[in-house]
Amino acid sequence: MARSLLEKLKELERTAGVRRVSEAAAPGGEARESSPLARVNRPESPREAELADAGFQAIPTPHGPVWVRETGFDLCTHYGGRPFADFLSCDLGRLSRLAKADLAPERMVFYDIEATGLGHGGGTVPFLHALGYFADDEFRVAQYFVPDYAAEGAAVRLLAERFAQKDGVIVTYNGKSYDWPLFVNRCVLYGLRPPEPAHLDLLHPARRLWKGVVGRMKLADVEGVLGVKREGDVPGREAPLRYFAYVEGAPLASMEDVFAHNLRDVCTLARLALEIAEALEERRAWSHAAPHVGLATWFDAWREWESADAQFRRAVEQEDADWRARWLFSLFLKRRGQWEEASAIWLELANDFPHRPEPLVEVAKYFEHRRRDLAKALEAAQAAQARMDGAAREYGEIARRIERIRRKLEREAACQADARRLL
Repeated sequence: MARSLLEKLKELERTAGVRRVSEAAAPGGEARESSPLARVNRPESPREAELADAGFQAIPTPHGPVWVRETGFDLCTHYGGRPFADFLSCDLGRLSRLAKADLAPERMVFYDIEATGLGHGGGTVPFLHALGYFADDEFRVAQYFVPDYAAEGAAVRLLAERFAQKDGVIVTYNGKSYDWPLFVNRCVLYGLRPPEPAHLDLLHPARRLWKGVVGRMKLADVEGVLGVKREGDVPGREAPLRYFAYVEGAPLASMEDVFAHNLRDVCTLARLALEIAEALEERRAWSHAAPHVGLATWFDAWREWESADAQFRRAVEQEDADWRARWLFSLFLKRRGQWEEASAIWLELANDFPHRPEPLVEVAKYFEHRRRDLAKALEAAQAAQARMDGAAREYGEIARRIERIRRKLEREAACQADARRLL
């Protein structure tokens, strides 16, 4: 089942649990009409007939037909090793906090586009819009295709109405920088007031969790974390070339790989949202420090101290725990007043990173203000200064600290001398 999701759309249709919604048989044996798609008369032109044969249906609008194809996935269908049904039972509480919106599966629309370029200007045309959503015990992907440039206005208007529905939340990957601004610009081009739904861009939480693991943050790179493997997938950069060829007269079959790529992207969005939601609910563990540090920084900002502490400890236990993981943990402990443990980490960092002055600066502060051991504070401050560039701003700060500690030591020595004279 999982392998079928990595093949072309036609192969997907032959797989149990996957079907074209508009072609599925109802219990009575008749093909069930799917909302919002409504059947129209058999198209007359060869191009329209080709679209209809490929499973697209024309939605009549005052501005012309909009061609849409829906693919339905049974909730038991696995993608990336997990059934779509798992999303319906997932706790979205912390993900809602991240999105700053009240998330629920029935309100979320997973959105991805294919366009003729990477810009946002008038020359960039989004020719394929995919919307994934949960309905009627299925995960569905509706693909809105623009078969020629003149047909775009009708598609944009219909999509604008869809996105304007109350309480909807769109979910994208890099959509705040690309997909959504491009769609907004197309709305403006056609004289429409752009809708303003809540928007969760999964790129940002994914980057915080896995940037240190996968490096590049393209969606295909993150799929490796999810257990999603694509076989025979057309590169996204080829999509515009395929579309240009289609507009010039190439058969629709040349676009099927693009449709498949787009559909997979939307399925990955749902799978990624599940992974991030479960990570935020502390139902995930990794053999890398970076994801645990990412979670810890969220929990720290949300004042969920116990969860932050647990995630920091998991992070520093990993073999790849680097400077950042241990340093952020030490500062967390400092803010929580756990000075002894924090100072132990600073001393370890000072030993493991002999060119970094920061841990020695913290050690100097600790001995000066918490332990009142000025001799050790001076020793740590001088060691930190030795690691600094004399032209750096921090060098002046540590020099002033050293001077202050020396004055304190002199006053302390004077006080001790006076006390001995009194005796």
